[in-house]
Amino acid sequence: MIYSKKYFIIIKLLIVSSINLCAQSESNKIQIFTLNENLPSLLNKNTNKNLPLNLGIEKTNNEPNINMDISEQEKFINPSEYYTSRLNRKKGESNKMPDEYKNDMYLGDFLTSENSVNVTFRDHEYPDGDRIQIRVNDKLVVANILLVETFKGLNIELEEGFNRIDFIALNQGESGPNTAELKVYTNSGSLVGSNQWNLATGVKATYIVVKE
Repeated sequence: MIYSKKYFIIIKLLIVSSINLCAQSESNKIQIFTLNENLPSLLNKNTNKNLPLNLGIEKTNNEPNINMDISEQEKFINPSEYYTSRLNRKKGESNKMPDEYKNDMYLGDFLTSENSVNVTFRDHEYPDGDRIQIRVNDKLVVANILLVETFKGLNIELEEGFNRIDFIALNQGESGPNTAELKVYTNSGSLVGSNQWNLATGVKATYIVVKE
């Protein structure tokens, strides 16, 4: 009976130890995690979808400024300022008075079969009292005429061959040089010549018309 009890105890111990080994082997196969409630959640439950993104871009105000002074935005041309600027520009030219203003100027030429031509002229800068004399082949045609802002016209009878038309600067107005724009037309109204001059007093600009 004593040996039978020992065998029973030994068998019982073997059974218990085998159960423990099986439990350990199963525990090695399965990893069980426990959640730590103190860790912060990876999901932000309080996310505000209306928060603006800060991209470093400054916002511009597109709303109109009702308190804006319109006079600062729109500046209209003042006629007096316009003419004053032209006069000042001409005064600047008179202060320089380059040598080219002191030399006679050639305006151009053309060939025609007509008996006369029409010449028009005006002060292309600020009208400051510029005056000219007109001669054709050294013959006095106009002794003294004032240049203004609008064109003045003159019909010139032509001789056979060369007709030399000289425009002589009698003065330089309030500020030099003597400035003018010239246009030459045929009797039929075709523009055949156009030029400008800037002359010192006593200097002339010449246009030649050849009649066939």
